Amino acid sequence: MSQQQRLNEYPALTPVLMDYGWFVAPYINGGEHERIKTLVTYIQANPPSDGAAKRAIEDKIHKEFLDVAFSAQVRARYVWLALRTPHISDYSHLYESAVLAYYKREYAAAVCLLLVALEGVLLSINGWRVGQPNKPSFPKLKATIANLTLANINPEMNAVQSAFRDALSAFIDRWIYAHTSNADFTLSVLNRHYVLHGMDAGNFYRPHDFHRLLLGFDLLIDLIAMINGTYRVMVEADIDKYEERRKFYDQLRSGALQVGFAGDREQELLGQHPNYVRPMMEACVELRINR
Repeated sequence: MSQQQRLNEYPALTPVLMDYGWFVAPYINGGEHERIKTLVTYIQANPPSDGAAKRAIEDKIHKEFLDVAFSAQVRARYVWLALRTPHISDYSHLYESAVLAYYKREYAAAVCLLLVALEGVLLSINGWRVGQPNKPSFPKLKATIANLTLANINPEMNAVQSAFRDALSAFIDRWIYAHTSNADFTLSVLNRHYVLHGMDAGNFYRPHDFHRLLLGFDLLIDLIAMINGTYRVMVEADIDKYEERRKFYDQLRSGALQVGFAGDREQELLGQHPNYVRPMMEACVELRINR
């Protein structure tokens, strides 16, 4: 199946998935795309009759996107691209911190990191920095992606940008930034206000929820990179930064690393980000012993 064929089908697939807080992730193609089409057809033919049926459909969607979310190659590529892309690079240390937390199964921390990074990127796109007056209103922040001016690259890439913008803006509007008085919490409580304002102690850190937030960042990074001219399908510069992450992520997700070694390696990788500040002193066994 060609890229154009997938693009032609994207507008029909994403609205069905969006009812469950999902969308077609950027790296879905080939056989994966065909399975998503089959799943969407199933969902349309079997609308859920109750909450249990709705959660069962969500499980089916989640399983289709799990490989992309968990892939060390995909995660390393997105961190590599984040480091090169305006607006994203300002918060890339938070993005990679979330990836590292995810591979250690620290889902609550990973969700919070991505929500903070998302808001920072949206503020940056609006040209606002702390200390400046006229911080964008929340409605303006919420509409940031929908109002993006896309780059004129070629017909195919223009269509990709439009598809990604529409899917990401719908995800932010309907789920992540939905007003809590209108939000649908029957399936998920992954919501910026719910989480960052501590509105309840609900389970906002399900793997399902982290994965769709992570895939939302895939859309965000690719889209902003396309608009700013940094987008590359393949890693073609600073390959070492990609490769060292791919190898480390693979080790980290396997659980084969000792905590101390993993922590030291994480600090080395995070130190490559422009706004990361390494801690000068950490609460560790050595500090307690040597006091």
